[in-house]
Amino acid sequence: MDAVFDKKILLENISYLLKEKEMKIGELEAAAKVSTGYISRITKEENSKPGIEFIMNVAEVLNVGMDTLLKVDLSAQTPTEKYLIAFFDKLIADTAADKLDWGVEKAGFLNRLETDINGYVNHPLFEYETFMEEGGSEYPEEVTRVVFPSHSFDVHTTIYGDCYNLRLKNGAFLYLMNICKSVYRVNDPDAFAKEAWLVGADHSVQFLSGTKDDAVLAYLVTHLYAAVAESMKHPKLKQGAKDAIEAFMRNDFTDDDEPPFF
Repeated sequence: MDAVFDKKILLENISYLLKEKEMKIGELEAAAKVSTGYISRITKEENSKPGIEFIMNVAEVLNVGMDTLLKVDLSAQTPTEKYLIAFFDKLIADTAADKLDWGVEKAGFLNRLETDINGYVNHPLFEYETFMEEGGSEYPEEVTRVVFPSHSFDVHTTIYGDCYNLRLKNGAFLYLMNICKSVYRVNDPDAFAKEAWLVGADHSVQFLSGTKDDAVLAYLVTHLYAAVAESMKHPKLKQGAKDAIEAFMRNDFTDDDEPPFF
């Protein structure tokens, strides 16, 4: 915990969230399963550190991500930033709890996208562009191709690894893009990025945040991508399969019915 722990930020965030939720310290201490005066003691004692169980309980009670509680000065964020922080925190928590049905788009597929006969690209984040790009010659060359004009690298972008998408209830889609510069030197630490984009039901496209941004949302994008990548390693069940299994486990069928799966 030492690598990420800042007691000052933690205590300031607790104070800020208590005021926002009109909650008393004693109520929080009781809900977090610590003795009365616990927060006061760790505040006054310079070398005192709260236990990880306390931090986890506080994050749950105050409905905030644990990383956010430890790393982000919430009082310094704009209303929009706070709104997005809460959004990413919930995405991370729900992904870890296996509540979300993420889809995957492979880099090879996305890097081979082409236009249809009408010049349309069948992906909301990709466009058909003509631009200058460094190539094998001494001078930049004009190229025309389907490209993802990312926030980090604009049209000079290649898909680097697996990308993920999530259909939201209002018909919008959230996209997590794993990208790199289309031309870069070996060992260039700035050549790679991850970005979060939202495509509305009306086809409007909104950049949310990326790992190249100098903002608190950047680490949340990294954390969310890692959570989704880990989640995708494990078996998934569609709702229809879950319904069938649950009906079978409850013996929820009559003698005249065929059991689920038959």
